[in-house]
Amino acid sequence: MEVIKEGFDLEHSKYDFDLDMVNTNSLSLIINQIKRGSTVLEFGPANGRMTKYLKEALDCKVYLAELDEVAGKEALQYGEDLVIGDIENYDWYSKYENLRFDYITFADVLEHLRNPEEVIVRAKQLLKQDGTLLFSVPNLAHNSVIISLLNNEFEYTKVGLLDNTHIHFFTKNSIENMMNRTGFTITKRFATYAPVGSTEIPVHNDMVQGIDDSFWKTRKYGEVYQYVYEAKKGSEFIDTTETFLTDGIWHYFARIYFDRGNGYDADNVISKVIRNVTGNIVVETVVPEDVKEIRFVPFDGVCLMEPIAFTDLAEGEEKPLRIVRSNETMKNDNRYMFTVQAPYFDFAPVSGKRFHYVRFVYKLITIDKVAIEKLSGMWDESYRLKEQYEAEIAAFQGELEATRAENKRLDEVVAALTGQVAHLDNYINAIRSTFAWRTADKIRNFIKKFKKR
Repeated sequence: MEVIKEGFDLEHSKYDFDLDMVNTNSLSLIINQIKRGSTVLEFGPANGRMTKYLKEALDCKVYLAELDEVAGKEALQYGEDLVIGDIENYDWYSKYENLRFDYITFADVLEHLRNPEEVIVRAKQLLKQDGTLLFSVPNLAHNSVIISLLNNEFEYTKVGLLDNTHIHFFTKNSIENMMNRTGFTITKRFATYAPVGSTEIPVHNDMVQGIDDSFWKTRKYGEVYQYVYEAKKGSEFIDTTETFLTDGIWHYFARIYFDRGNGYDADNVISKVIRNVTGNIVVETVVPEDVKEIRFVPFDGVCLMEPIAFTDLAEGEEKPLRIVRSNETMKNDNRYMFTVQAPYFDFAPVSGKRFHYVRFVYKLITIDKVAIEKLSGMWDESYRLKEQYEAEIAAFQGELEATRAENKRLDEVVAALTGQVAHLDNYINAIRSTFAWRTADKIRNFIKKFKKR
């Protein structure tokens, strides 16, 4: 989430956001490698989101080097000392040359440097012999960048893979080659993942003619958004190298939150890995007895999805769960569109008493952000037209009802007149049958004959 604070210029406000330790991201991966009570040199702390956590949660002593004065001073309230200025001027080296650190961190910093390799060589001298280097960098070889290049496009963005302040770019091989040249041995590899369509680059898998969708979904490291590395000096302190880096297939997640009467929080959640987003997805779990409501997050990002069956299994009988609320952007028949990063459905117990064993079966129609945006626009237009046509139909129906009422009134008038005419006909016929009428008729005939003479 991007939070812009007063005093930050636009260029730096984009790096001022809340720290998320619940989900996997570059900062959480780095922080989870740092031991309590360590001494840390943090390059590029921005407003101190990571600094604060290291200080308050892990009781670390954190020394800072930051380009932006306003951001650095905000971070300093959690740090021991601060150097303001361009990292490549090496003022920090002079300031901290007599210190030795357990950890040195570059969280999304190296890509902003002209010569990151030289910076790492200098920083290495301030690292304890058994110290650890931790850093994260974006992956230039992400599928979305490759698709753009194949379409003769390379457009910088405000944030992300092609951030307009990046002046150095990395791939997996270039990172690891740089580590070898600087005398580091990689001890752990991590990554964050994002499929095409979920990033800030507006492309999708079918934008390159002749290359099928399955190629992009299986391309090695093609969905790696950021690489996160742990490295140590030399190799004498290294027993094993731990690899937590997959071939590049992003692990999707569904989550089930439990509300025990105090709302939803990160302490009452079960995460389920979704390894295949095609076909029917099944997520199920036992529910603790004291749960009042359940929140189900079918996917950790924007999506168009179709519920198949949301049920609760009790005593061998499946009963449909009752949706009490949802944050869908639009709903069309049984398809829900979510343009928020955390879509959800909230459920109350079927019996009104408690949940038992819940099962969610659903289908993800698409998770492509670009496609969702297009569909959203189409749905908006269709709803606009629907409302317009419904208004026109309602007006027409009003006119039709008024016409029908007028026709009914005229029919009644005609019926009344017809009755009156019939009554007059009967009256005239009655008159014509009287003696006086017959006598008068004979006189009229006599007069006609007399005139002819």
